[in-house]
Amino acid sequence: MTFITPGVAAAGIKATGSVASALIGRYRPTGVPRLGSNEDRAEAYRRLLDASARSFGYAYQFAHPRCEAGRAADKVLLGQVPQAWELSSELIGALQGVRLCGSVHVIATAETLIAATGDLDLNERNADRFQQQAEAVVATRDAFLDVCREDLAYTARWWQVRRRIKEHRFLRKQAER
Repeated sequence: MTFITPGVAAAGIKATGSVASALIGRYRPTGVPRLGSNEDRAEAYRRLLDASARSFGYAYQFAHPRCEAGRAADKVLLGQVPQAWELSSELIGALQGVRLCGSVHVIATAETLIAATGDLDLNERNADRFQQQAEAVVATRDAFLDVCREDLAYTARWWQVRRRIKEHRFLRKQAER
């Protein structure tokens, strides 16, 4: 006398198969990014930070000869225009990557960073005004970095008491130096 009928056996096999396929479907090897995952978002954010740093550095180097030498630097700077276009397209491509996988507040901060980078006036002859524009770009880049850290949960949450205490101790030690 058997208690297992063919219908019960088929249901058991089907249930076992669905559990096994669910476990296999959840398996993700370490280091393989998935769309919208922390790794994927971190890579997009890092790409935008790198592109903005390169673009800012290039703009800074582009503007200084203009401030120092005036029109005499025009011929030298004219040869560097293709590189500036390449950097700006890289910056826009990195922004599109953030738009693809970032959250709303990160996207808004990224667009603010791109706008601040675009507001750098490379023809600015007054070094103080250019320095103010450059400081605005650095401030927006720092704000973007903070929003990214918050989005990726790199900062301590309110329930992570020990981690917050360690961070406060570290910051106090840094302030004492």
